[in-house]
Amino acid sequence: MLFTLLFLPLFPGTPAAQAGLSSYRNPEGEEQLHIEQRLAIGLAQVESLLASFKNDSALLILAPIIDKLKQSGQLDSPFGIRVQLAEATALERDQQDELAIQKLLRVKELSREEKQGETFAKACLVLANLYEKIGRDRSCLKNLEQARSTIQQHALDTIYPNWAIRIASYHRIFGDRDSSLYYTQEVLRSAPKLKLELEEAIGHLLMGLLLSKSSYPKAASHYTAAGKLYHQLEDHTGYSYIHTNLSQLHFENGKYCLALSHNDTAITASRKAIALGHEKHTALARAYQFRGVIYRAMGEPDSAWAYREKGYRMELDHVRKSTKEKVVEIDARYQDEQKARQIEKQSRLIEYDRARRNWLIGITGIVFLFAVLLAFLYWRLREANQKTRAQAERLAGLDEAKSRFFANVSHELRTPLTLLLGPIRTLLKENRLSEKQTTLLQLASRNGRQLEELINEILDLRKMELGKMKLDEEPTELPAFFRRHFAQFESMAQRKRIDLSYEIEMSEGAVANIDREKCRQALYNLLSNAFKFTPAGGQVRASVSVNSNVLELTVADTGSGIHPDDLPHLFDRYFQANRPDKPAEGGTGIGLALCREYARLFGGEIEAKNAPGGGAVFRLAFPVSLAEKDFKDVVDGKTGQEMPLPEPGGWAVKSDDGQAVGPGLAAIKSGGHPKTPDDTKPTILVVEDNPGLQDYIRLILAEKYNVLTADNGQEALHILTVAGKRQAEDDGCSRTPYTVHHTPSPPALILSDLMMPVLDGDQLLERLKGDDATRHLPVIMLTARAETRDKLRALRIGVDDYLTKPFDEEELLARIDNLLRNQAARHPGLLPGTSEQEPSPPLRGKDHQWLEAFEDYVRENLSRDILSVSFLAQEFAMSESTLLRQLKRLAGLTPNQYLQEMRLDQARRLLENRTYNSISKVASEVGYTDARSFSRSFRKRFGKLPSELLEQA
Repeated sequence: MLFTLLFLPLFPGTPAAQAGLSSYRNPEGEEQLHIEQRLAIGLAQVESLLASFKNDSALLILAPIIDKLKQSGQLDSPFGIRVQLAEATALERDQQDELAIQKLLRVKELSREEKQGETFAKACLVLANLYEKIGRDRSCLKNLEQARSTIQQHALDTIYPNWAIRIASYHRIFGDRDSSLYYTQEVLRSAPKLKLELEEAIGHLLMGLLLSKSSYPKAASHYTAAGKLYHQLEDHTGYSYIHTNLSQLHFENGKYCLALSHNDTAITASRKAIALGHEKHTALARAYQFRGVIYRAMGEPDSAWAYREKGYRMELDHVRKSTKEKVVEIDARYQDEQKARQIEKQSRLIEYDRARRNWLIGITGIVFLFAVLLAFLYWRLREANQKTRAQAERLAGLDEAKSRFFANVSHELRTPLTLLLGPIRTLLKENRLSEKQTTLLQLASRNGRQLEELINEILDLRKMELGKMKLDEEPTELPAFFRRHFAQFESMAQRKRIDLSYEIEMSEGAVANIDREKCRQALYNLLSNAFKFTPAGGQVRASVSVNSNVLELTVADTGSGIHPDDLPHLFDRYFQANRPDKPAEGGTGIGLALCREYARLFGGEIEAKNAPGGGAVFRLAFPVSLAEKDFKDVVDGKTGQEMPLPEPGGWAVKSDDGQAVGPGLAAIKSGGHPKTPDDTKPTILVVEDNPGLQDYIRLILAEKYNVLTADNGQEALHILTVAGKRQAEDDGCSRTPYTVHHTPSPPALILSDLMMPVLDGDQLLERLKGDDATRHLPVIMLTARAETRDKLRALRIGVDDYLTKPFDEEELLARIDNLLRNQAARHPGLLPGTSEQEPSPPLRGKDHQWLEAFEDYVRENLSRDILSVSFLAQEFAMSESTLLRQLKRLAGLTPNQYLQEMRLDQARRLLENRTYNSISKVASEVGYTDARSFSRSFRKRFGKLPSELLEQA
């Protein structure tokens, strides 16, 4: 029989352990040691006993140590965990496998929580040995892998040979001989380096076992080397196993005498091991049995029978003794369990009393804490209320200050406004003005009156807040009053191509006492709001009726409607919707707020809602007192002052290109007769929702350019689409609502306002730059917003230039002229007269990247004196002629033109942002050495001097 039992040396005997043992056995020394030192010495003795396979003695010493640790509550301390590992190892050696596994699993969990890597690894190795012994290969391998990971993580080099022994044994037992040989070699490599003689001995033993079938001499050599190491360690148990295996090796190879000799040595070593305390050493009985096998092979049956009988009797005595011990152990365990149950019962009673007491204390504490919490919350709530009141008062003060500020500013504006309107009216009375001068002065007068009306609205709101607004009611013929003011919007409807209809549902001659001015202003605000948000081709429906002495005014449109989030705030002062998907439409947020204040003053109400089919509906209702008509007091329902509309009745004249203009402008343009557009002039598309500004820009541009106009971005896109289709058609093709009788060339440039209904300037720009058919068109953005973020947004989208209102005529013409010259250089096929050529395709990816890199480099080096065409050609690894062709192809400019454009554009940004307050400093930053030359170039490019732009910024 081959004896292959291996013992993992987790607790080797050391000089320190032996010294601890002697101190522990000295009563006088024990009395002088503290309890912690005595416990440590006891653990050292236990580890020494386990290394000598004296498991029973180890368990006897461990019992009082464990009791002491339990009493002090230190059983789960780092030291207590080591003690529990020693106990579990002793139980495993004592073949109490089930209990050993339970304790080892607990040791693993505790050592992991306490981050004791060495104890955790040792527990895994003992468990692996147990699982290997009972044939649970997966559990064995899992623990070996956990041990290896911990050894690597904590650099536990001294445990590595033990792990290699266990993994080699695992592979040998479960059939992987090559892996077992590899790890056995690892044992023989690492153990001598760490001077671990016992591990080295076990390595030789393993190698002998692995080679016993394949190489008799090598196996014998390794067994012999292991025997020498066990003999040096005075490990008689291990020494007996080595000679037992040598005996079997020689027997299997026919060397019976050598086998008998090693069998004698094994029996002698086993007797010594048993005498020194390893009472459960089973090798002696098996050695006698194997001795009988040898004698039988040698032909001596009597001796064979005698030794085999002796061996079986010794094994039977061992089994009987073990069985008796197990019975005693089971009885003792039963008694212990009974005592434990009684103790547990008493503990539960004590714990119940303690829990009840703690529960009462806890309830009292919770009630107390709850009371404290309530007091704290009450204090916090009172403090929050005080802060809220203070904040509300502060906000009310700020709102009051804002309203007062607007009112004060409005008062202050009346003086300069009077000085503007007065001279204009005086000039209009002169008969020596030209038609153009008269038209411009009339335009200024109308817009001045609009500004005056806005000032009056702000002051009215202020009066409302102060409670000083009173009604000035007069007998008024209602049908005539409303018919007159509805009719004033017919010209606006015609110009915007909106279908306006109104109904007056009351008897002719009905008279009521109303405040004419406030009713007129409410009607104007509601109709203006409807026209603002209704696109071309839409409808505005108005109706007024009197039922049961309640006047009801309804205005409905077919626009985009009102977002549900905006409905609750629609009548708030200065409210502006700021949703990302909504176009920037402008306005002050005063008109509808004033309508609500008037409705309250009238004793009525105003409401707004979305129409089922789209659009919005506004309803104003207030009580009136009908009276009989008295021609002495009522004439035709006129108010004392008429509200200036964006385009009054006389401004519905169509010009030669189908666009609505004022009579003065139409006469100036055509001399009273239709005028065919000049195909040699470039065409400018003006996108502006304000009719007055639209006509003013037309007047400025009419001498040099053909002009098309659109009221919003959507209409502009339609005009561009129609113009693109008509480019390939003759005059006999079908017409659209935007068709004109004498069509100029397609637009070469777009001049667009930023804030418009339906589709604003930013949204129009995104559409243009996202379409291959229109991306080449230069765009100038007109904006009343002077903030840098608005300009940067437009620049990011791709605007070519922008102007801040108010602007100079010379500045506008200079910007347009410069962009058209650059556009003509880039796309000569788009010049007037050659419009049949298709616009060049957008830049390819590589060209676009090159141009961006070139522009970035130029912008970063603008201030350097050496920046020139030759320098740039050298930097970009090309000749000057190649650079010229490249820039001409991609940007339509020569290198010098491109550099100048970059310098002036950067200068404009620096001036607008007020980066520098000196013109000479700005000139230097963009590469100009002469400030005068810079100013001349800047004025030629942008239409104004740098100093003027700096003052505006």
